[in-house]
Amino acid sequence: MLLQFSVTNHRSIKDTAIISMKASTDKSLSDCLISSDGKKQLVPVLALYGANAAGKSNVLHALLLMREMVCGQYAKLLKGETLPQEPFALTDQDSEPTSFEVIYFYNGIKYAYGFSFNKTGILNEYLYHWPNDREALVFSREGDSYRFRENAQEQLTLAGRTAENRLYLSSSNEWNCPQTEKAYLWFFEKLTGFMGTEMRLDATLSAIRQGGSEKNRVLHEMLHADLGIKDIRVTGTKDEPIISALHTIDSEDGASKEFWLPLGLESVGTQRFFSRIGMWLAALESGAVLVVDEIESSMHPLLTRHLIEMVQDAAINTNHAQLIFTTHDTGLLDLTLLRRDQIWFAEKNEKTMQTDVYALTDFSPRKGENIAKGYLQGRYGAIPFIGGNATWVE
Repeated sequence: MLLQFSVTNHRSIKDTAIISMKASTDKSLSDCLISSDGKKQLVPVLALYGANAAGKSNVLHALLLMREMVCGQYAKLLKGETLPQEPFALTDQDSEPTSFEVIYFYNGIKYAYGFSFNKTGILNEYLYHWPNDREALVFSREGDSYRFRENAQEQLTLAGRTAENRLYLSSSNEWNCPQTEKAYLWFFEKLTGFMGTEMRLDATLSAIRQGGSEKNRVLHEMLHADLGIKDIRVTGTKDEPIISALHTIDSEDGASKEFWLPLGLESVGTQRFFSRIGMWLAALESGAVLVVDEIESSMHPLLTRHLIEMVQDAAINTNHAQLIFTTHDTGLLDLTLLRRDQIWFAEKNEKTMQTDVYALTDFSPRKGENIAKGYLQGRYGAIPFIGGNATWVE
């Protein structure tokens, strides 16, 4: 479970931006709250609002990039290859390092892991954990200098094999280092998501191919979404799957006819829901943190709401999955759906062009306040100023 994520100097984010899943003292919708240690209560869903180009997607991009650097495409760079730094560009100063930090729970243990980097290398890196509720260093790194709390001699050997452009958390797990294994597994097992309008079919196709209860769960959600699809079949190869959906048409004489329609001929909204439902169900089953940019893209508001309600419902979300998403859908600014501590905003400073991230709770809204109306009226910021003071000149 995710407790907090912070990012510094990434795209439009210059100063440190923080999102927190820690629950406030708000008493509403308390049944949806989750906990890893039976003490700290966390929210299962966080919604991030903001105008176009305000930088809200950059927060999610940073979190997913952190995962890619730990266990994805940037985890095994060859010596000398460039790291994926995208620092704040609108400055005359020399580029500063980019920093990520995440605080999370894995198997009931709290971890804090972070690092800073530039295009050529990892500048510092650290990992702490809290066994028995007491903070303890696992390792820290400043350039080529390392500190270890346990098994120092063996880990120094592993550190010597870690290139300057690679994370020790990644390289040490290639050698089955027990001190860093669980911290690494959270990134590998519990953090997933996608950006923009990306279609991620892997999880849905996997469930369909498995058949049985896995396929039935997908079909149940497709039927629940009222998409008119009775069955799904997948043929072709793994690399080039052919996906077809079964539709039933009733004629005037009462007879029924079945037609298989290629998924590519379905509506974009249907394709979008199909691509997401497998990942949603997988996250709910594994208790993962699901990061989704533009959650409402091409989907009906009721379908979007249903996906959020699945994570908010403690009877469905029994394994404490979490959802973090960006959206423009003000229909979701509903205090019967989301608590006040689950609503966040991203706003770009008009003078500095830097992104600021803050929570609705900073405004102490009343319990019965119309959040959607207040947001559109500019009460919380993070909306576009249509027209502005600019004058068009040919």
